Amino acid sequence: MRSLFVISFLMVTMIGCRESAEAPKPPSSQPQEAGSSAIGVLQKMVTEQNYRALGFDSVDQVKQAQLGSPFSVFEIGLNQLKEYKPGISPDTLLTPSSKTIYPVTVNSEVKSSVTISHKDNGYQASSFGSADIIKSLSRYRRAEAPGNDFVVRVPAFNMYYLGRHVNSRLLLVPIIDDTRLKLKTGEAVPAETVLEQLVPLANSYNGLPI
Repeated sequence: MRSLFVISFLMVTMIGCRESAEAPKPPSSQPQEAGSSAIGVLQKMVTEQNYRALGFDSVDQVKQAQLGSPFSVFEIGLNQLKEYKPGISPDTLLTPSSKTIYPVTVNSEVKSSVTISHKDNGYQASSFGSADIIKSLSRYRRAEAPGNDFVVRVPAFNMYYLGRHVNSRLLLVPIIDDTRLKLKTGEAVPAETVLEQLVPLANSYNGLPI
């Protein structure tokens, strides 16, 4: 999974070099507007060499790309995990992120993603791709209420969960198998269950990339 982020970074760097001769577009005032602009950037970015890494089945497929329903992103920091104790509300650990993740769809099928970041001067695309992650997040999203599900990310471990509130209780859905945790992929469980398993990892974490 980490390689996908490397690919996304390289793609953003490449497109930046390719467009250096053009006047840069100003940041957008809304994330949806920035996402729509990012589709055009993504279409220029896709080549015969990278279309699979970015999640597409062919170069031409990206011409049909559209934005899906966005995911808000919340993060749980390493220090917050270390300080977590049973009885603490999991919601207090969630820190709103400046990022919004948009699935990129082709004929209603999720293929790739665009991440929009909110900065002081507006909204801009900050990464593209991460196909495996966005496909997994979208797979377990509730079709009847897609806007109510959100992303919970643990940056220290590069972990992503699908989050939702049911009867005022925070539930987390693991989107991939992780042998370090006793959780079932795709099964919503109380956030407390996940946090109690993450705390030992946080306390033993040596700071090196995972």
